[in-house]
Amino acid sequence: MTEIDASKVSWQDQYKLMVGTVTPRPIALVTTLGPDGPNAAPFSFFNAVGSDPAMLMFSVGDRSGKAKDTVRNIRETPEFVVHIVNDAIKDKMNVCAVDYPYGVNELEKAGFTAVPSRKVRVPRIAEAPVSLECRLMQIVELGRKPYHVVFGEVVYFHYHDGIVNDRYHVDVGAVNPVGRLAGKGGYCRVTDRFEMPRIPLEGAPATE
Repeated sequence: MTEIDASKVSWQDQYKLMVGTVTPRPIALVTTLGPDGPNAAPFSFFNAVGSDPAMLMFSVGDRSGKAKDTVRNIRETPEFVVHIVNDAIKDKMNVCAVDYPYGVNELEKAGFTAVPSRKVRVPRIAEAPVSLECRLMQIVELGRKPYHVVFGEVVYFHYHDGIVNDRYHVDVGAVNPVGRLAGKGGYCRVTDRFEMPRIPLEGAPATE
């Protein structure tokens, strides 16, 4: 068994352990709006938080000691749109990950189509299979880097045709999402799925 004391390794090595262990991770392609216009950037420290109300979070580390455009913009305009990345838009998403200087419109660089949102001022990406309009709930500063953990309430859902049925069940195969793995270029597709129903208490192994 390999055992590692987190206090004895650098943050860079802890990062490698975290992204290699917590995997696959969903990717949030986040659009924001700042004084110089819209911004788009992907984040894989991302997940759902709850459903009453619908809430999600993503975590943003500083770059060169300064907050990234996404955090700066959300502080200026406390709204954002989270897009689920699928196989069809993965290459354009990758363009949005380039460390462009502040004020560059990544949507234009990637060739995305920006369209108006319904309830927030931030534009959404037409090509994304799922777009979640969010209003900022809270930004929590954690760690030494630091990390800005952004919590948002989902106020409007957008899905391409054929993804959601009339019972609000989402067809993950129709979304065709990609996930993030470890390494500089590690990704995965959801190509092998199975069902394992939750065991009711009466069907659970007996306790002694």
